[in-house]
Amino acid sequence: MTEITPFHGLRYDATAVSGSDVIAPPYDVVSEADVAALLGRSPYNIAHIESVPGTGDEKYMIAADMLRAWEASGVLRRDGAPVYYAYEQRFAVPGQDRTETRRVFFARLRISPREDGIVRPHEATLSAAKADRLKLLQATRTNVSPIFAMFADPTRAASKILEQIAATPAAFTATDGRGDEHRLWVIDDPAQIDALTRAVAASPATIADGHHRYETALNNLREREADGSVTDDDRYLLAGFVAQEEPGLIVLPIHRLIRAGAVPADLRTRLDALYTVEDCGAADSAEAADALWSRVQAAPAGTPTFGAIGLEPGRLSLLSAKQPAVANAMPANLSNASSSLEVLILNNTVLESVLGLDAVARAAGEHIAFSESVPEVWHAVHSGEFALAFLVRPVRVAEIVAIADQAELLPQKSTFFYPKLATGMVMNPLN
Repeated sequence: MTEITPFHGLRYDATAVSGSDVIAPPYDVVSEADVAALLGRSPYNIAHIESVPGTGDEKYMIAADMLRAWEASGVLRRDGAPVYYAYEQRFAVPGQDRTETRRVFFARLRISPREDGIVRPHEATLSAAKADRLKLLQATRTNVSPIFAMFADPTRAASKILEQIAATPAAFTATDGRGDEHRLWVIDDPAQIDALTRAVAASPATIADGHHRYETALNNLREREADGSVTDDDRYLLAGFVAQEEPGLIVLPIHRLIRAGAVPADLRTRLDALYTVEDCGAADSAEAADALWSRVQAAPAGTPTFGAIGLEPGRLSLLSAKQPAVANAMPANLSNASSSLEVLILNNTVLESVLGLDAVARAAGEHIAFSESVPEVWHAVHSGEFALAFLVRPVRVAEIVAIADQAELLPQKSTFFYPKLATGMVMNPLN
């Protein structure tokens, strides 16, 4: 059973700050330039805590001291009673002419190891990122940024409650740098709290985003259990919960960019054994790349299909799997859910077996990069920065859940839930 509880949230006083000045994207999706802009936006922007500048371990203590100072001054306040928080995002979908609304609620999630099957990851993690987050957590004793978790809500019990709450005035509002809107409400009605608790308890929780943060909280719990300093608060972390059925649960594609040093001379010959390669014209504009992307998206479901920019110099190509050749090239120990997933098919049949980019090489990033933007991908190849790019259809929510059901993992950079949950809407103190 997935266990969640209300908590005494630590959040900005809306009369003391402008929400738009103090929220930020999560630490792992901002560049150095983004961080600099956020730090300059307000002395109270959450990036001062989440992405505190400096080198060495002293920067984590600086973040902790700053967080305590903000609370002492009243910029941050703790709610007096344990509650849940409703959160709504209104956003434009990148690359599409439409807007969406996504509703989430924040709660404390009880931490459990992966083998229990209660909180299920879907993606592998890197140890360096976890070490950084652990130092910040241990210094601040606060979940500054939430993880993002999905649960099944087939009767829409939770969604109906969040819809009702969203029709009332929000306690805190913000607009981010992209123009996306963020609104927060306090949920203090006992009946609503009970209904939300029961809705999540009836389903396992699948981590959509924040795998490093979850494993960081688990590592912190294990360390404190080992040295005898554990408290009940250490057994929980801040999570934003979204129904798997939520229409605004958007997953963007993450395309692969390959540097020249990883492209073998016989690449085309080796691909011909597995894929039908169709020439789709000159790669002379972002519009041409978008047209190729449309072809990829329109390909029949169940037929692994990829776009390629630069497979032939200055050309666009459409790769369609030859069966059973591609199926036979996949590892035999994968479940049907994993073996049919296009991002895994590309990884196993092209990136690893042909280009030699295994999980370690992909994590190192020397020969590969990732982007969710087709125009950005086209420009990276056209400029010569990268020699080759593969366009990959996004993983669907149902596919992510099916893989979590099998206790399997996707490679890093397989999913991009959009938008990210903003950091700074509410925090969870561990004391």
